[in-house]
Amino acid sequence: MYKVYLKQAWQMLKEDKVISIITILGTALAITMIMVIILTQRIKTTNIGAEVNRERTMYITYVIEKGKKSGYTNINPLNVDNYKQYLSLLSTPEKISLIMKYQDGVCVEGNDTYYKADIKYTDAAYWNIYSFSFISGKPFAEGEFQSGVPLAVISKSMARKLFNDTNAALGKTFILNKKAYKVIGIVNDVPTLCLYAYAQIWVPYTSTSYNDPNYNAYKAIVLAKNKSDFLKIKSEVRRSEIANNLQPDKKEIWFFGPFTDEELLIKGQGNSDANEPDYLKGRLRFFLTIIVLLLIPAINLSGFSMFKIINRTSEIGIRRAFGADKKTILMQILYENFLTSIIGGIIGLVLSSMAVILVKDRLFGHADWMSSDLLGENTIPISAFISPWVFFYVFLACVLLNLLSSGIPAWRASKLNIVEAIKN
Repeated sequence: MYKVYLKQAWQMLKEDKVISIITILGTALAITMIMVIILTQRIKTTNIGAEVNRERTMYITYVIEKGKKSGYTNINPLNVDNYKQYLSLLSTPEKISLIMKYQDGVCVEGNDTYYKADIKYTDAAYWNIYSFSFISGKPFAEGEFQSGVPLAVISKSMARKLFNDTNAALGKTFILNKKAYKVIGIVNDVPTLCLYAYAQIWVPYTSTSYNDPNYNAYKAIVLAKNKSDFLKIKSEVRRSEIANNLQPDKKEIWFFGPFTDEELLIKGQGNSDANEPDYLKGRLRFFLTIIVLLLIPAINLSGFSMFKIINRTSEIGIRRAFGADKKTILMQILYENFLTSIIGGIIGLVLSSMAVILVKDRLFGHADWMSSDLLGENTIPISAFISPWVFFYVFLACVLLNLLSSGIPAWRASKLNIVEAIKN
């Protein structure tokens, strides 16, 4: 019986080609739009590339000082002194790291040709928060970091640019800020979408002049043991603000964060407001956008479904006259619409994957502290754009809306008086 329904549904699709194509494209485009929105959000907040612990990672991006009497407000990125005084001794996190990004010129000793490179100045704990794929060598250790030894980890593409051969780069030196750095590790390129893991060269900040306690350009990365520790970490940071403030009678100090990736995405990376992100409002806005994008094609498709049902009213009356019950007629029409949804869903999945890949640079722009002049690429594997569960839920929502848009007119038509249906 079900095979017969499918054959009849396929035959009906071929008979009214224009309406069928419009219906299929409407479903496909609805799925494409929603998939692009969800995947864009998902890729920025879920584990990807070297950032394998995003679900356990929090970020502190600014330190905010407010004068109690004068009312002045100073908002600056963290410095080493802030980190040591307020954050380095936090006990709740599993790891905490201090990082700074800067773009500078590097060259090989004896060669006057300088290459621009994205440099990440960081510490030894950093290598335990992110997961890099080492081609050869290793990261700098805690003792090397504390000693300020000029060591460096470089990306595969930078090794090829500086030394023409990735395998020959290990152990060689290059010049950065008039200082010779020895290459101790080479890693596969990190996509720029991994904002905090990405760089082309990683060096200890203790080996540079940026180790000045008052140099304001850093961010703190906080790795929680579990997601359930987020509130504990926030509370400990708030307690540290009060306990370690050396001038509590003159000024107040608090940090912008710690926030998760999703909270920063809702609030905006560049927003220095100390208030907590309106997490519930942000999620509600996101879901309302999805609902609107689903309802618009559903309303349009229901119009086409009604048009098809009206044109088939006499056919329904004749079938009723020959003994077909309401359930049989209803099931056949629903099968037609289900077949339309399947075809539209497959096309929508292909289109959404193509759309994200083709416009990934525009979708995943760098509208935050990392700036828009990064030299690397978003070399994200295609598998990151394809989420079976996201597609399943979006497809299921579209199928339900399509079934409703066709089911209600079909149910009304099946209840028509046989004589009236034949007359129509």
